[in-house]
Amino acid sequence: MSVFPTLKTGAVTQYPLTRSLQFVTQTVEFIDGSRQSYRLRGRAARRWNIRLEKLDPEELNAVIDFAEEVGSGVFSFVDPVDGSTVGRCAIADAGVSATMTSEANGGAVLTIEEIA
Repeated sequence: MSVFPTLKTGAVTQYPLTRSLQFVTQTVEFIDGSRQSYRLRGRAARRWNIRLEKLDPEELNAVIDFAEEVGSGVFSFVDPVDGSTVGRCAIADAGVSATMTSEANGGAVLTIEEIA
């Protein structure tokens, strides 16, 4: 299984980092208009909004190549908040937005989400 690349510093992301937890729920609406909601999974799925800045071409290419390699597939990601390895993650629908403004000033923005 592929693993999200690390930067030359050994980190997987930079600060500020946004991590959110989402419960997957389903709502059933009854004929009388009442509703009942329930969780489809017992625990929340994690989601990380990653913004990488001041990357050199090698680091930026590693992120772009990784995104192209996995596409919408599953990979492992080390949660930068608690250091745990999350085994089933995917790049969210928006994919990776990458820019290179000068020789050593690249950036990438992407969202990684945990999959059930």
